[in-house]
Amino acid sequence: MPFQPQSQDWPGTRAVLLVHGIGDASTGADGAFPAQAIERALGDEAKNVAIYRLNYDFINDWLAKKVQFDAGIATLKKTMKVALGGSELDAVIAEYAGDVLWPVLSVELRLAVRDAIIAQLNQMKIDRGESALERRDDPLSYQISIVAHSLGCFHTYEVLHAMATEPTYELQPASDLFTFDSIVLMASPVKLIRTVAGKISALVPDKETLATLAKPLAIPAETQRSRTVPCTNDFFSVTGTHDPVGGYLLGKKLDWAYMDVPGQHSVIVSQQILDIDTEQATALALASAFSNGGPKVNDPHSWTAYIKTEAKLLRGLLLS
Repeated sequence: MPFQPQSQDWPGTRAVLLVHGIGDASTGADGAFPAQAIERALGDEAKNVAIYRLNYDFINDWLAKKVQFDAGIATLKKTMKVALGGSELDAVIAEYAGDVLWPVLSVELRLAVRDAIIAQLNQMKIDRGESALERRDDPLSYQISIVAHSLGCFHTYEVLHAMATEPTYELQPASDLFTFDSIVLMASPVKLIRTVAGKISALVPDKETLATLAKPLAIPAETQRSRTVPCTNDFFSVTGTHDPVGGYLLGKKLDWAYMDVPGQHSVIVSQQILDIDTEQATALALASAFSNGGPKVNDPHSWTAYIKTEAKLLRGLLLS
């Protein structure tokens, strides 16, 4: 099924694109978007924000062929288990984190998602222009933001680098004046992928095309003459104290897994209330969360929970 970008008239001057992860465990088995959670977080002003979401139906054929990557997925999980410490409980955590990360092993899947996100952002640019001009407003005064979760953060990071450095997309921050108001990456596995995929680089196709692996981690930007223009006004990383995909385990930062990009705003969400203060409890919570039925109440990787706890932050970024 070919990708069809979503299009809509903007009810106000702001829009947000929601980018979720891909894989059995990305957002729970049902793969639901937390659209209602976003609307609740924004309150009465939600009706004035154009909310877009990327539909992944176009990659169902690739997802159905996941078995083709079994050997690479097994190596990825084994490498992550060793990085965590090597215990059997570490293996449980690696099992489910591996289901979040496995699409990095498919270049076709990566490129298909990249092209879809760029197509969606181009459509949002068109919608912005039409909505603004209809009101005789300046389109550049209308703001676009992205809120991504899990592997969606990886795809967003790659897309932002491609847009900032490739003129053909006509979405560069300096040359095309296309700048995001804010980028919010929740439970980002970008650093985790950089570390784990770096150790199994022979299994990662076209790794030289991945900004996550080929370059030092940085806020994507366009260099024009001697001037560097970032792709966004604000770049936020949000993760929980017990979310291993986001780089924390049992309240401790995993330096090899936590995304710490120079210039980012870091938000660490306390997850003590989840009552998973042992490695075994974390493993069991992840296993339960990624089973049939989707996220559970004590899931440390829940996108909906992140949106609920960071509602004030989101309101500030998306409404002002």
